[in-house]
Amino acid sequence: MAKTELVRKLDAAIAGKNLLKHPFYQDWQAGKLSREALQLYATQYYKHVSAFPGHLRVLAARTEGPLQKLIQENLGEEENPAAPHPKLWRDFAAAVGVSEDDVTCCPALPGTKNVVQTFREICGDRTVAEAVATLYAYESQVPEIAAIKMEGLAKFYGVNTPKGLAYFAVHEETDKLHRAAWRDWLEKHAEGDEEEIVRTTNAALDALWGALDAVHCENAGVRK
Repeated sequence: MAKTELVRKLDAAIAGKNLLKHPFYQDWQAGKLSREALQLYATQYYKHVSAFPGHLRVLAARTEGPLQKLIQENLGEEENPAAPHPKLWRDFAAAVGVSEDDVTCCPALPGTKNVVQTFREICGDRTVAEAVATLYAYESQVPEIAAIKMEGLAKFYGVNTPKGLAYFAVHEETDKLHRAAWRDWLEKHAEGDEEEIVRTTNAALDALWGALDAVHCENAGVRK
């Protein structure tokens, strides 16, 4: 039986905590962020970007068959030797004036640590359905977020080179495919307590929101 009700509940949770509603991204879209705010965001969110391939690797080791293949394809894109996604993020950071050393060595704020730890715990220790739902909740939002970010970067913040925008351009397209693939798997194969799957997904959504809270609060005194 198709898990249409589960996916409906997940979509409702995602809509309620959509990251584009967060004040930090609202300020981004309105051109209200300072250069310092963008720089802090670049250093902090890199922790999540660089950890994401590891989350996929942990989950792939727990699966088999078509799902494992799906995860490995996703991982292959993340670690593409020609354009590994963490490197693309560092290129974005450089475009807003952050050195590679600052990106890789900047201490993580508590909200940043929490999103990395939450995703790793879910992908490593929770049920496979909970992990896939969490990845769906994250990657389903990314195409629209990436488009909005690129628009704001070019319009307000002077970032308009292909290199500086490459991370977002890649994710605007690839995560449309990931969104569809995760959704298809959930509809056809998700097993377990639907309420628990939704609770775990909400915890991941809260962690993503909290990572933006961290940089937004830190920059409360420096925003334009």
